[in-house]
Amino acid sequence: MENSELKHILVVDDEDVILELFRTLFHEDGYRMTFLREGRDAVDFLRRSHVDLVIADKNLQDMSGIEVAKVAKKVDPLTEVIIITAFASLDTVLAAMELDVYDYMLKPLRNIFDIKKKVRQALAKQDMTLENQRLLRHLQEHARKLEAALEERKRVESELIQSEKLAGIGTLAAGIAHEISSPLFGILGLAEAILDEDDTELARRYAREIVDYSKQIKDIVQELSVYSRTAKHETPSRIDLVRVVEDAVRMVVRSKKTDPAWIRVDLEAGLSLVARPSEIQQTIVNLVKNAVEAVEAGSQSEPLVRVTGRHENDEVVLQVADTGHGISPQQVEQVFDPFFTTKDVGKGTGLGLHIVYRIVTKYGGTIHVDSVEQQGTTFTLRFPAGDG
Repeated sequence: MENSELKHILVVDDEDVILELFRTLFHEDGYRMTFLREGRDAVDFLRRSHVDLVIADKNLQDMSGIEVAKVAKKVDPLTEVIIITAFASLDTVLAAMELDVYDYMLKPLRNIFDIKKKVRQALAKQDMTLENQRLLRHLQEHARKLEAALEERKRVESELIQSEKLAGIGTLAAGIAHEISSPLFGILGLAEAILDEDDTELARRYAREIVDYSKQIKDIVQELSVYSRTAKHETPSRIDLVRVVEDAVRMVVRSKKTDPAWIRVDLEAGLSLVARPSEIQQTIVNLVKNAVEAVEAGSQSEPLVRVTGRHENDEVVLQVADTGHGISPQQVEQVFDPFFTTKDVGKGTGLGLHIVYRIVTKYGGTIHVDSVEQQGTTFTLRFPAGDG
């Protein structure tokens, strides 16, 4: 048996000698054979039965073999067709090419080995096409799974970024609550004074001070609200990097109760990049907060955190440097690994720098760390500036 699967061959010819030739030729080859003398019978048969290969005489008594080929291709485009003709005219060749007929054979059929070879080649072509279709379906299914996995990864990454942000909000909120309490006490005291104040002008002055205190609280709450916002509700846009960085630094200063003199910000005017504002703000908050904590833990020189930004060729370069205790060479290689932290147990999630790395690379950027123990650490972020 030449084929691993039983192939069905339909032979259509109005000459008994041709039908008998094919019957004898293929009776031991393991094919399922059907022999018909008329084109209309062949057409009816094709419409109700699966056929892999049609061998049809071009000039049947009731219709053309080309018409039989048309029906075969319409029922199943993968059905291969071989046309038998006594005259290899140009019209026959063109008609066969138009129908994607595999080949044609000339009568009388003398070379039986050539016939068998063409049948094998036609069925091999069909098998190859079927295999290609199977592989294409497999690739499409694999692509769908990869796309679904990518969407799931994006969703999980977004949730991870947000969860790490929320984990840090508790620390930020504690400091910010203290920051809010001062103007709140001022508002309360002034409001009580107004109740007992008969001097209208003085009461108005108290009211203006209440408004000023309220604006301070509004700004603080708004900054925290922007920071806690879920990034998935934002679309990437060209952001004013100077403002985003300054807001992030101000939030850290308020939340950590840090001496503002410790932090110096030097940003080149006009810095911008395309990103989600809250994600870039989260990146700067994490880096500046870590730098402040490193300085607080111990500094051999003047306690200082420097945040700088500049254009360099086609890149935006941000640096957060501190004069803290530094990081050992072994730990430098691990700082971006998830759940790795140099902080005491309970004082860090170990996700902050990992999230920073994910956000930076998400926007086509790179992040590099240089650190010397007992001297300090510098994180350098590079983003493509993109078109204005």
